[in-house]
Amino acid sequence: MTHSTNRLQNRSACVYPAPGYYCCLAYAAAVWLAAALFLALPALADTGQQYDLVINNGRVMDPASGLDAVRSLGIKDGRLVNISETALRGTQNIDAKGAIVGPGFIDYHAHGGSLLSGRLQAFDGVTTSIEAEMGQLPVAAVYARAQQEGRVSNYGWTVNWALARMQVLGGIQPDGTIETLGRGMRRGQWNGKASPEQARDILALIDNGLEEGGLGIGLTLGYASSTRHTEIQALSHLAAEHGVPIMTHARFWGEADPGGDIAATQEIIANAITTGAHWYMCHISLASVDRIQTMVAAAREHGAHIDVEALVSETGSTFLGAEFLAPEALPYYSRGFTPQDILYYGRPIADEAQLRRLRQQDPGALVFLLHRDSVNNLQHRATQRKSFELPGTILASDGMPWQDRQGRFIAGDAWPLPEDAWAHPRSQATYTRFLQLWVREWHEFTVMDAFRLGSYNPARALEAAVPQMKRKGRIAVGADADLVIFKLADIQVNASLQNPLGHTTGMRYVIVNGTPVIVEGELDLSVRPGQAIRRATASSEQ
Repeated sequence: MTHSTNRLQNRSACVYPAPGYYCCLAYAAAVWLAAALFLALPALADTGQQYDLVINNGRVMDPASGLDAVRSLGIKDGRLVNISETALRGTQNIDAKGAIVGPGFIDYHAHGGSLLSGRLQAFDGVTTSIEAEMGQLPVAAVYARAQQEGRVSNYGWTVNWALARMQVLGGIQPDGTIETLGRGMRRGQWNGKASPEQARDILALIDNGLEEGGLGIGLTLGYASSTRHTEIQALSHLAAEHGVPIMTHARFWGEADPGGDIAATQEIIANAITTGAHWYMCHISLASVDRIQTMVAAAREHGAHIDVEALVSETGSTFLGAEFLAPEALPYYSRGFTPQDILYYGRPIADEAQLRRLRQQDPGALVFLLHRDSVNNLQHRATQRKSFELPGTILASDGMPWQDRQGRFIAGDAWPLPEDAWAHPRSQATYTRFLQLWVREWHEFTVMDAFRLGSYNPARALEAAVPQMKRKGRIAVGADADLVIFKLADIQVNASLQNPLGHTTGMRYVIVNGTPVIVEGELDLSVRPGQAIRRATASSEQ
C-alpha cells in the first residue's frame, strides 16, 4: 500500500448561523485530521521504518495455532509484531520463498552450556539451550558468567542437586563452572546416603539456588541410586512450594525387577501425586517405553503433573565412571549391556577386564552407548517411534560438553572445533537428525510434528513456572523472534559416532531474539544475542 495524499473535500455548504458555522469548521477539521492519520498508518507500516527485520514469502508453520501458509513476518526489538499475507519492508529483508519458517528449537537437555556449544547447536536449529537435567550451582554465578561472556542461544540452568550433595558430602565447593562439576562427578563421595542433617543442608542449598532464579531442580538420581527416598520426597515438597519442576534422570534404568524402569517410574508418580510437584522425566527408557507411557497416562488422569522427554539419538552418552556402567551392573542396564556396547573414543571396549581398567584410568572419558540401531533395525525404529507418541512429549538432545582426548573441556570461545574435540554427535545434530530421518527419509512424522515436539511442547512445559516461555515455541504477534528458515531437502547431518566433528548443514537462517546468528548457512561470529531464561525472584532481580 502506498502513501495516500488524498484530502477530504468539503462537499456541502454549512447553512448554520455564525456560531454553528464555526462549529462546523471545527468539526470538519477534526474529521479531516482523523482521516488523514488513519490513511497514514498503513503507509507508515510500509516505509521500512517500522521493522528491524522482515522475512517475506516463507511457508510459516506455527505449532500453537496450526498455521501453515505463506506469510511475511515483521520483527522489531526482538519480537514478532506483524504476520502479514502481503510482503513487508524492513531495515533487513530476507526472501524466504520456497523455504519453511518456524519457531526455533528449545533444548532442555543441553549439558554444554558454553558459547561453543550454542554456536554448534545453532546449526541444529536450536535457539534456546537449557541445562535442566543437571543444572549448576551457585545459580547466580553461572548466570553472571554467561551474561559476561555472551551466548548465541538463550540460556538457563536448574539448581544442581548433585553439586549440592558434592558440597555437603564430598567437600567440593561449587563455583558455577563445568570443570568443577566434572571433577565432582568423577568422585564417589557425593552419591551415597545422606544423614538427616546432611539432607537438610542439601535442601537448604537447593532452596537458595531457587531463590537466585534457578528454573527448577536438576535431579540426576540415576547417578546416585542409593539416595534415601525420604530425601527425594522432601525435594519434591520443596519443588511444589516454589512451583518449579524437578527435571530428573530416573533412579533406575532397564528391565530389572525389582529396581528397574517400573520402580523408577512409580517413584516419580508417587511423589508427583502426593506432593503436587511437577516432575519432568528426562529421556524415557526405550527398554520399557510401553509400560512407562501407560503408567504416566494413568497418573495424569489422576492429577499428576508429569512431562516426558524423548531423545532423538538412539545411542547414549555419559562418562565412563558412571555407577551403572560397572561390569556387575551392565546386565541390568537398558536392554542388557555388554562391554562391547560401550564405545571408547569410537571403538568398542573388548571385555570386562578392559572395562574395569579404563574405569580406573579414565573415569571421566565421554563414552557412547549402543542402545539400539533405529537406522538399520526396523523393530528398534518402531520402539523408538513409540517414545515420541505420548501427548506432550518433548524432544531433547542430551548434548554433552566438548572435551579433548585427555578429558579437558574445550574453551567456550574456541572456533572452529579443534581436531581432537570429542562429544556425542547429538551435541550438534539432534533436531536436524529428526528432520532428516524421521520426517524426510522415513516419512514417520511431519515438519509440523517436529516443531510441536521440539519447540511448542517444551515451551508449554515450563511456561507456568517461567513466564518467559509463553513467548517462545510459537509464531504469533508478541512472541520472541526465535526462528529457523530452511528447506527440508537441504538438511544434512554430518556428525557420526566415529567422527562427531562435522556440524549439520541446511539451516539457511537461524534467528535469536530478532538477530540472525546463521546467515545463508554461515555462522556470524560477531553476534551473541542470547538472553537469560530465569525465574524472577527477589534475589535474582537484585
